[in-house]
Amino acid sequence: MSHTDSLRNAPPTTETETTGATRRGTGALSRRHFLSVTALAGGGLLLGGRFLRGGNAAHAAVDAESTLNAFIRITPDNLVTIVAQNPEIGQGVKTMLPMIVAEELDASWDQVRVEQAGLDTDRYKAQFAGGSRATPTHYEPMRRMGAAGRAMLIAAAAQKWGVPATELTTRAGVVHHQASGKSATYGELATAAAALDAPDPATLQLKDPKDFVILGTRKPGVDNFAITTGKPLFGIDVTVPGMKYAVFEKCPVFGGKVKSANLDAVRQSPGVTHAFVVEGGESPMFGLMSGVAIVADTWWAASHARRKLEVVWDEGPTASQSSEGFAQQAQALAAQPPHRSSRADGDVDAALAAAAQVVEAQYTYPFLAHAPLEPQNCTAHFANGKLELWAPTQTPQGARGEVAKLLGIADTDVTLHLTRMGGGFGRRLYNDPVLE
Repeated sequence: MSHTDSLRNAPPTTETETTGATRRGTGALSRRHFLSVTALAGGGLLLGGRFLRGGNAAHAAVDAESTLNAFIRITPDNLVTIVAQNPEIGQGVKTMLPMIVAEELDASWDQVRVEQAGLDTDRYKAQFAGGSRATPTHYEPMRRMGAAGRAMLIAAAAQKWGVPATELTTRAGVVHHQASGKSATYGELATAAAALDAPDPATLQLKDPKDFVILGTRKPGVDNFAITTGKPLFGIDVTVPGMKYAVFEKCPVFGGKVKSANLDAVRQSPGVTHAFVVEGGESPMFGLMSGVAIVADTWWAASHARRKLEVVWDEGPTASQSSEGFAQQAQALAAQPPHRSSRADGDVDAALAAAAQVVEAQYTYPFLAHAPLEPQNCTAHFANGKLELWAPTQTPQGARGEVAKLLGIADTDVTLHLTRMGGGFGRRLYNDPVLE
């Protein structure tokens, strides 16, 4: 169907922080990078994804800092920052995944701060939102990530006090030695812990679920306050200085292509900088579709100019499809013998033939509109052969690959920041707004 995709293109020159994702200007030190550097300089602990693969912890911390990729950051003030690696579509994974880490880390939830990761396939695995698979996919790895941090903090305390690690316990972000009465916060131990070797994941002792204090309890979503007070979190909230706005008109029929459009008239609209036809990609149904793009200085100018747009469409073969036609096909198929059976118990035909009364009914329903409340959108900045994107997408890795292919650049030249999504329902599994 025809719709507006508020697509933006602008050079981000200053730091903004809306979702925890970093907005980096060319040659500038990003806010997340700055926080990572100061965390180490001021005495802190960074636990990156490589900790679960062994190796020297100090080296892994430095590497995590340099690539802005840490699951856990502990600063001397005893604050624990945990990165949520999956995109948040409204299901709560931005809260749930850090809860799993915090549980095994044995941190107090009150001391935890959550940060949204950007797309980083070198560090994170299965960074997508689809099929409700975030919990079963990441439950075990996130538990072991938290347990690794706890083990290193205990080891640091054991060295500091000259006692066996087996005599130490943790609770709510504090390491205790009951025999001597000594205790230390995670923040006090973080620097020493960062210098230790990471534990072998296979040796980590995970909690018995009966001892959980965070998992299984009700925790407010970490973005709740920002959402209810209108703070910028979503893709459509992204703003950077000097950015342009675009709207994209597509055919009301899927797969349709532009035959002609009154582009000259549209270009005369106030604030419009560009108006042009997009031919579309290889597939007429997926990816980049044919349409007309209007670029302007403001969203209002682009939207107002769109009202003047007149397009003649080649609707293609899909134009012959209709809800009535699909209903007729369904009725015809229902009258035929089953094409496939999932299981067979007893003789259904014989039972129906011998029944004193048979009740039959037909049920129909319309197509489900996977229409999220937040309009489709994406913000893009292209410079020096590299592309930076801010996108509410359920499949960020796919988005990066599709965009790189479209532009003829390497995946490594595309940086994708994940924004919170105002709903998705599967619609944002498809990345046409990013390609547009």
